[in-house]
Amino acid sequence: MSTNSVSAQTSVPDWMLTYCRQLSAVRYERKLNGMYLHMLESFLNNEPWKALPPYPWQVARIHGGRKDSSVRKNADKGWVPMNMHIPTDLYERITKAIELINANGYSSTLRRNMSMRTFLYTSVCWWITFVYPYEGPGIIPN
Repeated sequence: MSTNSVSAQTSVPDWMLTYCRQLSAVRYERKLNGMYLHMLESFLNNEPWKALPPYPWQVARIHGGRKDSSVRKNADKGWVPMNMHIPTDLYERITKAIELINANGYSSTLRRNMSMRTFLYTSVCWWITFVYPYEGPGIIPN
């Protein structure tokens, strides 16, 4: 793996970020970004957009500004930023996957071409639906 990384961001509902933090504490020794990397690798390897039926693309909403700054006028309440630091080689694999998804029509359910934000948000949704299903608030078992 390359030591260089790229910052990438999507938006998630605040409960989803809380759940991911809890998962990382229980399953990934409190390494949230480590969990993100495993999630993205798994999403790329499983290619759920090619499944029958395909896992649907999820479009992230717009998160508000930070508490100490102005709030965006078109922000969705309850949505927060999810920041990831992705090694350059993995980021390039994701970028190539997005290009293939767009070229091969796998993004046809979207009203526009696949974006990095949509790819990242869909991977999080897939992760908490199929890998570590969210079952509501509570303690995550080991």
